[in-house]
Amino acid sequence: MDFETRKIRTKPSLKDRLSSKISSATANKKININLPILIAITIILVLCVGIVKAVSKVDVSLVLKIAGTDLEEDSYGHTNFLLLGSGGLNHDGGTLTDTMIVASLDDENKTVTMLSIPRDLWIKDSVVGNSKINEVYLNAKTYYEEINKVPAKTEDPKSNQQAMELLKTKIEELLGIPIHYYVSANFDAFTDIVDAIGGVDINVEKAIYDPLYPKAGTVEYETFSMPKGLQHLDGKTALKYARSRETTSDFDRSERQQQLIMAIKESALKANILFSKEKIENILGIIKSNLNTNITIEEILTLGSIAKNYSKDSIVTRLMHDDPTKCGGFLYTPERSYYGGAFVLVPAGGFEVIHKYADLIFGFTAISKEDAKIQILNGTPRGGVAGETKQILQRFCLNMSRFGNAETKNVTQTTYYYKTKLNEKGEPIESRSLTLDFLKKLIPGKEVEGIPQKYIDLGYTDSDIILEMGADYTSSPNYMEDPFYSLPMLKPATPTPAETTTETTTTTPTNEIK
Repeated sequence: MDFETRKIRTKPSLKDRLSSKISSATANKKININLPILIAITIILVLCVGIVKAVSKVDVSLVLKIAGTDLEEDSYGHTNFLLLGSGGLNHDGGTLTDTMIVASLDDENKTVTMLSIPRDLWIKDSVVGNSKINEVYLNAKTYYEEINKVPAKTEDPKSNQQAMELLKTKIEELLGIPIHYYVSANFDAFTDIVDAIGGVDINVEKAIYDPLYPKAGTVEYETFSMPKGLQHLDGKTALKYARSRETTSDFDRSERQQQLIMAIKESALKANILFSKEKIENILGIIKSNLNTNITIEEILTLGSIAKNYSKDSIVTRLMHDDPTKCGGFLYTPERSYYGGAFVLVPAGGFEVIHKYADLIFGFTAISKEDAKIQILNGTPRGGVAGETKQILQRFCLNMSRFGNAETKNVTQTTYYYKTKLNEKGEPIESRSLTLDFLKKLIPGKEVEGIPQKYIDLGYTDSDIILEMGADYTSSPNYMEDPFYSLPMLKPATPTPAETTTETTTTTPTNEIK
């Protein structure tokens, strides 16, 4: 892998344009706006679920299906949503999209998979410049307002739409999947919706103490704390729970945001919204004033027609983060000097590994329910490949139960052995693991039903799949080396006298999102 790098250069003209958008008070303050979860599509789904279940004695789903229209789908037959949360015009950094979640609806397997996109992920773009992903919309909005000659302090729907399309395109490039629909909502929508459904119940897994929570309407801070245990939150408190990260992390915040989605859903079901004209009018008013989406009314009705088929167990949540020992740990933090002193995240192994991760969680949704136990055995002279492969596969959220050496080091063909399953009568039943479909995309090999007796005798009976790696894989160019073993230099090289005369000779990591 080539780790020769170049230093990222920002566009001064864009920076100058953006500076006019920031107040003097904000410019002198460290901007640390961590925005709410308002997953507007969740609101829509939640309300539809509430409507359908509240009148379960009437076949409302049939009515909604007739009135609706087909949803757009990808090659897997799934529908993908981009869910955005931002502060809004009355908040500092109000056009930063600091909450980004991609939700994929798999109606065949009755699964919704949600992936939180870290706000600090570094993105390259030739139109509006390179930046953290939460700044893409703001930069694009500013750029298109200049192109469209929009007067100062004027909202331009065309520029806003162009900026949204650019952000959607960057998310598509990041994950390698099409985004069919987007929904963007702000602080006010979040707090008002939570209050409108009577608040939410949250089980706080660990106590929160944040002495630097941004104080509303000021450039100052206030303390936000919450004890561990079951808590009932109103809109404002739920917003703080979603935003706080000073004494936790951005990844903890993403988990809390996904937790709040579930809580909003449950509260909406309890609110009996359908039977309250006042609640319906209130919620519709909130959505109209604070929500931007390309989902049509007919498509919302279609979502409502299928919502009754989904339960809490239907939702799978995933993250991308910087812990390489855990599910989703594909990112790392390069030396800040490469990025003007900013803290950013880039993928170890580059753009391709994120595509593979997205392909797994969005394309092979049934695998998460199967949760097959996988064991890796090295059948070659090459040392350490079982442990290295285990580390990589566990980042893909696969259940790695064990790793070690095969019976021999002379295995030539990589083989997947999968356990034979029996019914109550002791008769063989369909036992092929769905996880094999994804594994074989990463590591090609043949399939054999049944665990060999040689491995049963050695006690290898707990796993659903045994991957016996052969030389056809470990000695091939397709062998997956762990990129965390060979990250680029994290400190810039000392320039020579000749190098100090140019701006393009210092270095920076290349395995970042383009």
